[in-house]
Order: sequence, then structure tokens, then C-alpha cells
Amino acid sequence: MNQLIQTKCPILLWMLLVCAITLSVGCKQQSYASPDGYDLNRPQKENLGKVLNEISGIAFDDDNKSLLAISDSKEKIFEINLNKQKLKDYTDRVVPSKSDIEDVVKAGSNVYMLSSKGIIYEVPSKKNDSSSVKEYSFWSTDQNDFETLYYDPSANGLIMVCKHCPSDKGREIRTAYRFDLNKKQFDSSAFFTFSTADVKSLLNDGDAKFDPSAAAIHPINKRLYILSSAGNLLVIADNRGKIIEAYKLNPEQFPQAEGIAFAPNGDMFITNEGKYGAATLQEFKYHEGKK
Repeated sequence: MNQLIQTKCPILLWMLLVCAITLSVGCKQQSYASPDGYDLNRPQKENLGKVLNEISGIAFDDDNKSLLAISDSKEKIFEINLNKQKLKDYTDRVVPSKSDIEDVVKAGSNVYMLSSKGIIYEVPSKKNDSSSVKEYSFWSTDQNDFETLYYDPSANGLIMVCKHCPSDKGREIRTAYRFDLNKKQFDSSAFFTFSTADVKSLLNDGDAKFDPSAAAIHPINKRLYILSSAGNLLVIADNRGKIIEAYKLNPEQFPQAEGIAFAPNGDMFITNEGKYGAATLQEFKYHEGKK
């Protein structure tokens, strides 16, 4: 018996050592690649609380140096004070109940809210009720699903991107449509399309999911940064949809990334809904030309 124990002890010790090494490696946080100017592995992170548990879009407000935010189940706009880390109402209820608001943009003196059906609500500055809000409905009657709206000054318009649209079904594209800010109407045809095949090719992952959930144009390099909560991706394109870079995001850090915005100096803000934990706001300082 003693001989058997002695024979097995080295084997048992070896197995324990292997297990310890495996656990040690598993405990280390995996490092994910970052685009130039950012370290996505080192955010400044704040919990947002229950009011913004379903935060679905953010926009930087240059006038107040704050973030505007909306939530799926709320009919108002909130303001996040970045210095005091405080939340307050930016407006009262300005859209109908169950509007399913998915994104928010500030362009000029107006704030625009996007519903999942493709309706854009225009909220004039300093108006905090629904009396002066204008509503613009997308011309397509299909059962579209939109989550992304951003302002493109070069196109003098708001760009609305399909997450799931019947017209894209069976095709490796995601379509973007422009809302003309001068005419206050949608263009009669698509503005551009993203190639999901290009995203998969850059990631070397044929199963990658690219379903845009938020986007914003970088104030310095002028590229378009797009989040895809499904698939946990950050994709960078030019302002006409040509895919340039693609990055996988850590799902533990970005469990449901559905909001992105930039400060004028390039600092990037990403928000996560609280579906898989606390809703969070993460800030990434911009250092031009550095990883």
C-alpha cells in the first residue's frame, strides 16, 4: 500500500500543479486590442443607478460639458454631470409612452431622439415638455428595428442605422438612412451600407455578429465608431460606411454596450445597460497616436 501511495504521489502533485497553473491563468483578465489613442482595458468606470438601468443612448452636450442620456422605458432626456457625477432631468416627458427610445443626438440647438420604429423626435433647446416636440416618421412601413442615430456635419444630417431591417435580410449588409436637417425629411433612398462580411474578415471570425447599437463620429480623426452589443464589437468606418478596423470587446467589461459619445478632445464614453449587472458609464481618455 505504501509503495502504491508513493508511486501515485508524484502524479497527484503534477496534476495539482497543472490545475493551479490553469486556475491562475484563468483568473487573469484577458487583454483585448484597442484602437489608436485608447486603452479599452483601463476605463474610468461609474455605476449609473436604477434610473438609467436601461440606458440606450448618450450624446455629448458641448454647451454644458455633460452627457445627455435616454432610457428604453423612460420618455424623457436625462443629463449626467461629468464633474459632479450627478444625474438630473434635462426634460420632462416629451414623447408618448412605450415609444421605445433607442438613441439621442444633439445637433445645433436641438436634441433628437430615435425610436426603434424609425421615428425621430425633435426637441427644441430649453423646451422641457411635449408641446413643441416635432415627430418625423421614416418612409418605410417595414418592421424595421433601429438602435443607432448619429450626427454627421459633413452630410448635414442625422444618420439612422438598421440593427435588423427586412430589406437587409439574407444580405451581408446593414443599411444607413439620412435625415436631412435642412428639409427635415428622410432621403428617399439609402445613404450607404456597411458590409458585415468585411467586419467578419477583419476579425477573422465568420460567426461575428454586427448589429449596430450605437455610433458617433470621432471629433479629431473624423472616423465613425460603431458599437454592436450583439457580438461585443467596436467597429471603425469612414463616414460613408467603408469598414476600416474591427475590435472584439471584453464581454465582462462591455456586457451590453448601447451608447457611445465623444468629448471635443477625443475622450470616449461608452455606456452599458444593466441587463447583466449594474448599468455603467466608462470613460476612455484619448491620447493621439498611442495605443
